[in-house]
Amino acid sequence: MSKEKFIRCYTTDGKGLAQLQCVQRTVPVGLYPDQVRVAVHAVALNYRDLLVAGGQYGGPQNPPIIVASDMSGIVLEVGRDVQSVAVGDHVINAPVPEWLDGRLQRKWSRSFVGGQGTDGVLAEELVYPASGLVPAPRNTSHEQAATLVVAGLTAWAGLVTHGAAQPGQWALIHGTGGVAIFAAQIAALLGVRVIQTTSSPQKAMRLKETLGVAETLDYRNENWPEEVRSLTDGVGVDVVLELAGGSSLGKSIEACNYGARVSVIGVLDGLESSLSVFSLIMREVSLRGIYMESVAELGHFARAVETEKLTPVIDRVFNFEEVDAAYTYLKSQQHFGKVVVRVRD
Repeated sequence: MSKEKFIRCYTTDGKGLAQLQCVQRTVPVGLYPDQVRVAVHAVALNYRDLLVAGGQYGGPQNPPIIVASDMSGIVLEVGRDVQSVAVGDHVINAPVPEWLDGRLQRKWSRSFVGGQGTDGVLAEELVYPASGLVPAPRNTSHEQAATLVVAGLTAWAGLVTHGAAQPGQWALIHGTGGVAIFAAQIAALLGVRVIQTTSSPQKAMRLKETLGVAETLDYRNENWPEEVRSLTDGVGVDVVLELAGGSSLGKSIEACNYGARVSVIGVLDGLESSLSVFSLIMREVSLRGIYMESVAELGHFARAVETEKLTPVIDRVFNFEEVDAAYTYLKSQQHFGKVVVRVRD
């Protein structure tokens, strides 16, 4: 009897989007006692996936790795010691499965799936540690649930876990990608007032009309920190989700209230930043890098989504055979919300 089975998956060698390939891989037929076999139904893409494919995140992948980090699926089989999930359960995967709770440790960080030599989840089927799986919210489809894994969890970490946003406070959120849209939705649940940046008048209108964003600004205006202070009666914002990095970070600090918390998440504007140390000190601003969050925090966020009936915003869903087009669309930055691949119905 064969001890392996073949599944289709997408791989990258980190040498450019043109090198994305749909290949056949083997998955073991047997499971270790703590493992779970999952039929993957949907996978959400992130900006990180573009960096991995382009070699800017972990360099060349030799051998090639399975791409992507966000999965929603159905449990097919469990190892003999598994009690946390059962066959037939709808689950999502924690993106750093070894980080169960508490503060991140270096030895766990490389278990972040879909990069740095670690296989991801864009496959028909996968085997995952049971401790790295979380029950999906009951009010979500597979496409919606997959978006929670990195984008939703990052927004939750930046705004709630580390941002400590409180009702009535002001939050500054940059952009209209997956993390930014989730952050606006979470802020609305918390009663936090949002100022969001975008260069698109159409997206600005959607933010206000569909997500309850209080104010929008065009980040191309060099004076936007002054606009932020004006909109907040000269006080500044209490929480920032810094998704651009680069020159934006220093400006975000200038827009802060005293005691503000800045969650540094993205690098769309570059890896190097210049900022005023004086402003940082005088306003007692706290900077926090957000790499990702733990299995426990993903569980907290999933339960919040279920309890508050939060509906993830999906821009487009591509079929399994359209992964190249999905990556190209994500790179175009035309999306409002998440880009998702449907692996199976």
